[in-house]
Amino acid sequence: MPFKQRTAFQLSLAIAAVVASHMALAQTDQRLWTCNLNASGEWDCEVDENLISTPVAPSLPSASTPDVRPEAQTTPAPTLNPEIEAPAEIEAAEPVAPINVFPEDVGEQTPEPPRLEAQAQTATVQSVRARSGDAFDCRASSDGQWVCEEGLPALSLAQTGRYAADVALQGQSDRLLDNPYAYLDWYPHTGAPGTMLCMGRYVEPEMEGQSDASSPFALQTVFADAINSTSNLQSGLTQLSGGVNLRQGGRSFSSRYGEVDQNNRTAFLQGEVRFREAGLLMVGERVDTDFDTGESRFTQAEYVMHQEHLRGSAERITRYGDERILMEQGALTYCEPGNDAWAIHSKEIELNPEQGYGVARHTTFRIANIPVLYLPWFRFPTDDRRQSGFLYPSIAVSKSDGFDLSVPYYFNIAENMDDTLRVRHIEKRGLLLENEFRYLNEWSMNELNLGYLGNDKRDEGDDRWLLNLRHSGQLANAWETSIDYSRVSDVDYFADLGTDLEVERKEHLDQRWQLRYLANSWQFLANLHEYQTLNENIASPYQRVPQLLFTGQEGLLPGLDLNYAAEFVRFERDRLNFFSDDSINRTTADRVHLRSTLNYDYTHPGAYLRPEFTLWHSQYDFSSPADLSLVPTSVTAGIASLDSGLFLDREFSAAGQGYSQSLEPRLMLLSVNRDKDQPLPSQFNYFDSSLLGFNYYNLFDRYGWSGNDRVSETQQATLGVSSALYSERGLELARIGVAQAHYFSDREKSDLRPGDQDGTESSSNLALLAQWNITPFLRLTHDSEIDRNDYSFEEQNYRLTWLPDDENMFYFSYRDRLNTALANPERIRQSDIAFRSQLTPQWGLIGRWQQDLEKSRKLDTLLGVEYGSCCWKMRLTAREWLSSSNRLNVEPEYDRGLFLQFVLRGLGSFGSEGGRGLIEEVTGFREKDHDNF
Repeated sequence: MPFKQRTAFQLSLAIAAVVASHMALAQTDQRLWTCNLNASGEWDCEVDENLISTPVAPSLPSASTPDVRPEAQTTPAPTLNPEIEAPAEIEAAEPVAPINVFPEDVGEQTPEPPRLEAQAQTATVQSVRARSGDAFDCRASSDGQWVCEEGLPALSLAQTGRYAADVALQGQSDRLLDNPYAYLDWYPHTGAPGTMLCMGRYVEPEMEGQSDASSPFALQTVFADAINSTSNLQSGLTQLSGGVNLRQGGRSFSSRYGEVDQNNRTAFLQGEVRFREAGLLMVGERVDTDFDTGESRFTQAEYVMHQEHLRGSAERITRYGDERILMEQGALTYCEPGNDAWAIHSKEIELNPEQGYGVARHTTFRIANIPVLYLPWFRFPTDDRRQSGFLYPSIAVSKSDGFDLSVPYYFNIAENMDDTLRVRHIEKRGLLLENEFRYLNEWSMNELNLGYLGNDKRDEGDDRWLLNLRHSGQLANAWETSIDYSRVSDVDYFADLGTDLEVERKEHLDQRWQLRYLANSWQFLANLHEYQTLNENIASPYQRVPQLLFTGQEGLLPGLDLNYAAEFVRFERDRLNFFSDDSINRTTADRVHLRSTLNYDYTHPGAYLRPEFTLWHSQYDFSSPADLSLVPTSVTAGIASLDSGLFLDREFSAAGQGYSQSLEPRLMLLSVNRDKDQPLPSQFNYFDSSLLGFNYYNLFDRYGWSGNDRVSETQQATLGVSSALYSERGLELARIGVAQAHYFSDREKSDLRPGDQDGTESSSNLALLAQWNITPFLRLTHDSEIDRNDYSFEEQNYRLTWLPDDENMFYFSYRDRLNTALANPERIRQSDIAFRSQLTPQWGLIGRWQQDLEKSRKLDTLLGVEYGSCCWKMRLTAREWLSSSNRLNVEPEYDRGLFLQFVLRGLGSFGSEGGRGLIEEVTGFREKDHDNF
């Protein structure tokens, strides 16, 4: 007959109710109950039926045998001396019927009044012994389950010095686990020491009998369990001792001794008092509670909030009926029991779990019990709900800016609206204000970011500012809106000041406004897209002011589809003064683009065939050309293609493992014919088009260019073949592929394809791709351009990535190519190494080294160390980087910084993030939340 551990309070009462003569059991080796803690964490008890039916001879009273008197109910109850745990002689009463706290009025129909049910029976248990050799060593696993092993010596009640109820609930944990903090529900993990950041966790036992927990306290029935009881019906006072357990709704009390006043519906408990309700445990020496209001007052108490990982202690704790907790002369921390690395000490702390925050007055923040900060008033969160208040500051020191301190304040305005104001003092520049406002309604999500620094002391007293607006919404079922607008006061804003706002930093800041309509088979887009270019060494893109785009797809027959697009766009260019002459690069124009494509898709398990026919046309109306003879007024092209391929595979075994290998040859025939009367001069810089880069997949592109200004006239066949290796489970382990285009005619320089030099080549260079999944976590990729004559590498890129988990990462990349985007093409050879390594659960390293091999200079160097415990983390990072505004200078200028960040469990982080954002930027991988744990 198993008893779950969480209900073991009643185990002692069940034993006491059956034992008719405890002296007889004490004098023999026979046992009425034999109880063992099984591997699932439950008590398994067996009853000796022979002992129940065997009469027991009466024995004379002795010093160890209380005198049982039937008239005990009518005698006055003894007065409790607070210094005594329980009266020297406990007078036990006969079983009594439930006692009503409020008398019933005869003749008046009222709801059944709450009852105080005295379930204690008359008995005293001398000892309870577990079978020798059957005891278990139990530990809490990471998922909250019990893992038990046999082999510890059996325990008796005398050994523990507790009543049977205490043994069942907590005494067995203290002894079996040798765990001094089991009384706070803290249990060690089953993992090997040193393999986890926290060596244990809070395990909250399940609670029963909460069916009426939601009703008012005054209407909730109170149940009382104990081994011994003495009641006085006249005064309404009941004295309980030995495994005292009081339960009301969803909360319970336990102690060694207690008194219940049935008339006033109050109780007093003393000696190892434990109070429980969902998510909360309190342990103290004494408690006074009112069953009508739900208010309880503890002295010399400790508490645990399991889900929040929060614990604390105080000289006096008051638990109110509305779940508020008031602590006087108390402290709280998110550290595990036994670790006081940091704590908040306060004269008065009020926790409001219902609202998710706490308030401390006259607060001292202590590290290793040393006061480091005093605050007269401090408000903090107790869970992840939003609360108004100060967030943790950020501190940094760098050569260019000196001491840099940022203090944010969060305003929780409403459920759908909040604001964060950040005040940042930069020693060598001045005061920078940054603000983030967010608003959400039923049809849109909006965010406004602002930054302002007046009279920058390092920039000749200029005012610096930032503006960012983001919006996405749905006006109706098919209508969508989007805004992404960013602008700064000058091109060096991000390089000089950076920002803590969620604003994307790039060379061309977007200023885009969009309206979209989505139908079943077609869609319409109205777009206004401008830019602010921050790099003074490159030209700004053409702006679309505006763009109207209509696209759709219609299925004509099975496998046969018609795709169409119609576009009107006006192109203008910002920063016209960038160009030194009135060249064609300053041209603005209106463009109409029309395109229709008829395609058929035939797919067979071992092959595919995809013919396509496209009519492509762009019409221009120039507003400010330098010379109309240099630009086309329209471009028309007909495009026909046939893409085909085979899927061949074979299965084989190696080293006892099954594999399959595919062979995938591919052939694409392409014919592009353009209107010969409309030449495309090479100096025409185009509005939204650029030549695609050279790689395996772009060789099979039908246009060769992005955008709608350009399509290359060509007659060609592109051949490619790739092979992949798959595991028995179908996972791709490796792939290698090579492709080459063969031309049937020369091309004009204005018609170059990816990889072409002058258009007279009979074939392109070879495009090679390779990837190898060395392990499920380690991957090597490569793509390159190989010269068709001597098979030397014209361009090559390598990337090695190792990502076994969220805490460890290694990244290496190398690229070697000719940058033709610059006015004077130059060779680029760069390497980039980044790593994140968790050496132990406590110690970790991060680093990055970016090198320009062609110019023999460092671009960015970073090294950081991290130490963490169960309740706090620290990161220290040193970084040296090339100033972005000086990347093209002959003599590079570097900036250096030292960054320190602390993370307190449950409270968040303060200080600079220390370079982890740079690591994530390199890999494109966002690790798990490391700013709170």
